[in-house]
Amino acid sequence: MNEIDVFNKLASNLTERKSVAALSNYEVLCNNISFSHGLYEKSIVYLSEIASDLKGVLNNNDLLAENFKEGKQLNPFSVIIPSLLSNDIEVINKLSALTLPDVRSNITVDNVGLLHRGFNDYSNLVTATRQFIDSLVTDAYQLLLLDPKEFNYHVLLSLNSFEKYATKSIRHGLFNDEIEDSLTEFKALQFRDWKNSGITKCQHISFANKVDFIFTELNKSSQDDDVFRNEIKNLFKFSSEFTHIGYISTFFSSQSGSEVIFGGDKSPYLPSTENFSELKYQILESCINFIYQIYLPVMKLCVSNMVQAANDKEIQSDLDNLIKLLETGIKTRNNNYFFFVRSSLINSNEVIELPCLCGYINYWKPPHRDSDLFCKGCGSSYNIIAINGDPSYVITSNGPAKVIGSDVPDFKDLSPEKQNEIMMQIAKLNQKGN
Repeated sequence: MNEIDVFNKLASNLTERKSVAALSNYEVLCNNISFSHGLYEKSIVYLSEIASDLKGVLNNNDLLAENFKEGKQLNPFSVIIPSLLSNDIEVINKLSALTLPDVRSNITVDNVGLLHRGFNDYSNLVTATRQFIDSLVTDAYQLLLLDPKEFNYHVLLSLNSFEKYATKSIRHGLFNDEIEDSLTEFKALQFRDWKNSGITKCQHISFANKVDFIFTELNKSSQDDDVFRNEIKNLFKFSSEFTHIGYISTFFSSQSGSEVIFGGDKSPYLPSTENFSELKYQILESCINFIYQIYLPVMKLCVSNMVQAANDKEIQSDLDNLIKLLETGIKTRNNNYFFFVRSSLINSNEVIELPCLCGYINYWKPPHRDSDLFCKGCGSSYNIIAINGDPSYVITSNGPAKVIGSDVPDFKDLSPEKQNEIMMQIAKLNQKGN
């Protein structure tokens, strides 16, 4: 192709949008968003408490590591770090407000247009995502380095841009004489010297460079780590396209013709509703992963550097608990689960209840198609193991589990005496097997 061929193809595609497609299960997306958003909200509450506790520790000179005590060159970080964390929590909160599950009560065919998602929805969501990933990566970079020159560079760069259009009132509230003096000295530098001068330094200018540095410092070099590293970089690029009002993002989110109406268990919805929810869920998952895989481990390193080893145990424990909370929550979604079912039930006229670990009860209806074996609550996949006869319970790694369709109560509903009796029988069988 020559330049005119490409030009014509671009012109055609930018003026004739394809029909919107819905390729995911909207009910599952809504449930997943609800769960992930709840998990995200818990992390905000927990992180806010940790940040408050850390501020108290950093305000106590006796608890600080030697280099950060009063009178030492790194002491200003004892007030800077709580401020950075506070800013990050604000950014995390903003994304939370824009990733709520859809409100579908009272939605009918007549007002289903309320669920249409367009330019404003995408712009708000993805711009908040860009702010989240950019801010948290930049601040994680600072938390790892704890270098005055690096901090000076990023703050003075921000001040230099901010003051260009700030009103008199804003300047009066923010720009005291000390800041004005620092900014004047920064402006006196040649542009080429900004990233390496007597007062400033920046070893890793770009977002991608900072991400690579953080992953290296955290010793994250496995294949899965590399996949996630690229995911973070791609999220930044994708969100930048929307934030900068790129051609494709604007065209995609602002132009839509009439939409077909899909039916649902709770209410009707539109293809644009599903498309937006799919992106919302993906963003939530990526951001939760970033918090527990990158941001919180960086906080742990920062605390260990700034606080004496004997005084950081409680905060480190809280950070570990929050990491575990998020990691466990993410891993319970979209897993593969096994159910033991009496073979006589399969292909019968019976509706088989399949209770998922997420709490959702799924009903496997005749003719018991394999394509129906997934959780409408969280999207997890189900595998059925057919058991002949009426075996009551099978032994799994998690203990006895009732075979669905057997004429016995769930194991957890048995009396403690009966549970002990069964466990004793299992122990005897294990001894014979050995």
